[in-house]
Amino acid sequence: MNRKTTSILLFAAAFLLALALPVMPSLLNNSGFYGMAIDEPGENLNGYQPPQNGLAVMFFGYRQCGTVCPVQLVNLLDLSQRLKDAPVEFLFVTLDPENDTPEALQQTTESLGAAFKSYRPETHQSAQKLASAYNDFAVKQGSAPNDSIAHSARLHVVTPDFRRRLIYATPDLNLELVEQDIRRLLKENKSESST
Repeated sequence: MNRKTTSILLFAAAFLLALALPVMPSLLNNSGFYGMAIDEPGENLNGYQPPQNGLAVMFFGYRQCGTVCPVQLVNLLDLSQRLKDAPVEFLFVTLDPENDTPEALQQTTESLGAAFKSYRPETHQSAQKLASAYNDFAVKQGSAPNDSIAHSARLHVVTPDFRRRLIYATPDLNLELVEQDIRRLLKENKSESST
């Protein structure tokens, strides 16, 4: 094969992979969920409790992020409108507590709506540790206070006892399917608690 053919094949493979990313989680598991279905403990957050008989959708990010955070926040805003009749909260966990002050976080979540909450670990290191407990990552790209933080764009759906039940690994989501997943999980949790 010549170099041009190899380049075309690699481009075609990358294009097909990009098209498959939104449905990849559902292709990788046979649970019937669009997202990755799991059942693992997460870390309890002092000062935050997911809604009783409901769910919390957690996202690790930071206010000055110019890459994935704005996209995921738009997704969460859309989901909050779709799920406004359901006991679901959206929790923004900052990875940059040194710059994301409590006041700034409160202002951000208030601007998003009543279903939005924020959680602020004490330091970037404690935020990294918390992200790691959720199989997420966060790495500061330098030592200056305003350096960017490399992090994943995952959404974690957790129960009131902080069990991780669904994960969405990309911001490129079919929000209708995410809504269906969350409503299904709410219904399953309700039937489990009534038995």
